[in-house]
Amino acid sequence: MKLSGYYKERGANVALIESYSDIDASKYDAIFISKVFDYTTVDDNLLLWPNVYVGGTGFFFDKAVPLPYEIEHHMPDYHIYDDYITHDIKHLKQKSYWKNYGDYSIGFATRGCFRQCPFCVNQNYKRVEFNAHISEFYDPTTRGIILLDDNILGYSRWRDVFDELIEINKPFTFKQGMDMRLMTDEKAETLNRVKYIGNFIFAFDNINDATDIEAKLKIWRKHCNKATKFYVLSGFAGTGGDEINSIFIRIEILSKYRCMPYIMRHKNYLLTKLC
Repeated sequence: MKLSGYYKERGANVALIESYSDIDASKYDAIFISKVFDYTTVDDNLLLWPNVYVGGTGFFFDKAVPLPYEIEHHMPDYHIYDDYITHDIKHLKQKSYWKNYGDYSIGFATRGCFRQCPFCVNQNYKRVEFNAHISEFYDPTTRGIILLDDNILGYSRWRDVFDELIEINKPFTFKQGMDMRLMTDEKAETLNRVKYIGNFIFAFDNINDATDIEAKLKIWRKHCNKATKFYVLSGFAGTGGDEINSIFIRIEILSKYRCMPYIMRHKNYLLTKLC
């Protein structure tokens, strides 16, 4: 969306290509392909064209080159998905997930995380850094705001972000799992009173964090009774009995505090040797 906004402002004709079979690279000055996950397939022949540019963690994991500053900080084109959304809803006869890309302003207030978890792409950060004021990517005509920050509660000036959200006064949500280990009374109270939409989402990736997670859940539930979901990583450290047992222990702890577990199966499960 930022690439589209940037090039449209400079007079370029920009189109969203929905299928690799529809691509004739000779008809375009530039084609940009991005993917989030490494298992997403891309036609290798297409990548041979000199005017095709690729990016994203699906291609490079933690070695992805950031967008140029002037593109990263450009207002996204929230209409690039309009035709796709209309077609999707018409033919599937249901509300499309992609409708989020037309209904909500999307961006990062902060970038990075200091945890450097081995399964995460954020290996090049040692702290959470300011990325942009929300006004940079906020379109007042949208219904609300979707934030993709990696670890908002790990940002030293987290309150500045929430103050800006409160001033904008639109519903918002964080799509990444927030860090319950950093919960405080002040953070819990703030999250409970803002215009948050959907489930509060956190992560419980490691059984070794059980004591800390449970202590912070007590703080959380003291202030908030709203729907709360936890990503529960499984299969990264192993797929034997100890790992399976750790999953059930984590589920048990979350259930104790009325939190919904969402099992996130890591691709390492494929390394399991079948009997």
